[in-house]
Amino acid sequence: MYLLPLSESASLQLTKSVVCYQKRHTDQSLYRTLHEQTQQLLYELPSFLHLIDEEDCCEFLFFCYDSIPYYLNTYREGRLSYIGYLCQVVRKRSRYFIAQKQVKKKKERLLAESDFHYQQANIELPEETAEHAMYCRFSSVDEQDIATLPTLFSQLLEHRSHPIALSDPKLLELQDILRHQVNRKRFLIMLTLSPHLAAHYLLEDLASLLEVSPILLVKYLNTANSVLAQKRACKQEFETISHRHFRRLLEIESELLREEDEEKRLKLERLRIWNQRVYKAKIKQIRTMELNLSHSELGNLLGIPKGTIDSSVHYMKQLLVKYMDEQGDNEYL
Repeated sequence: MYLLPLSESASLQLTKSVVCYQKRHTDQSLYRTLHEQTQQLLYELPSFLHLIDEEDCCEFLFFCYDSIPYYLNTYREGRLSYIGYLCQVVRKRSRYFIAQKQVKKKKERLLAESDFHYQQANIELPEETAEHAMYCRFSSVDEQDIATLPTLFSQLLEHRSHPIALSDPKLLELQDILRHQVNRKRFLIMLTLSPHLAAHYLLEDLASLLEVSPILLVKYLNTANSVLAQKRACKQEFETISHRHFRRLLEIESELLREEDEEKRLKLERLRIWNQRVYKAKIKQIRTMELNLSHSELGNLLGIPKGTIDSSVHYMKQLLVKYMDEQGDNEYL
């Protein structure tokens, strides 16, 4: 059921309800009603005001969803009604929303163009340094099956290439520390938790520190990253399904408004309740999803106790702080 256009009496009643809720925060029934109406308005207003295309309204609602309690509590009765206040909110937030989408599209386009040019380029550029290029792209090495992760982990623990001399005294000291089996294992555990943070330009340095083949290291990181990719794909699928349920809810409510047959209305009402229940369940699942590997999950993948992973991460954080370039200013460790 669409709320817009809203009559003057309905707008006045909505404003009074919001003011009433601000005086009685314990009224959960009123809060839920206002929350649902605000959701509906945030979904409809961008399209109604010709700010955002209708197909993007659902995404805009999710963009503003967490701020709904803030809107309900910060509205002040005066010159503007609650619907007028929301119109101002939508106008401001839609500009930021559109800007974010444009930036995202631009990044995706640049990435696509760079990949295309990389694949099409057949001209070998001359080397700019005297060193042999060991740079290895993630996409150039196929990821292995997730079940092979423990095997690759063991290979990295045991494998040693020819010792590589590092020029930086700090890195030399760190390399010597990582030659110990326990420290090496701890370092690999920390890399596995966030494989996507080991950017391409760090691969050569990481391989030198561990004295392993860059190809083997990339295989391991790609395989670990595939677990995260599965989580991201799962969340994206859940979001798609929840969008579908939300749109279906709006369609059912619109049909309920037009339907006069009592039997059909009863069926539609049951369908609406079911869709609403599934939609809320999906939203709850999306909010609780973790996109990173937890210590327990990594322990199950590698066959290592969770306590060992906890202590390894703690120890390596303390150790690596000493070798960071931004000592005292780094907030990541």
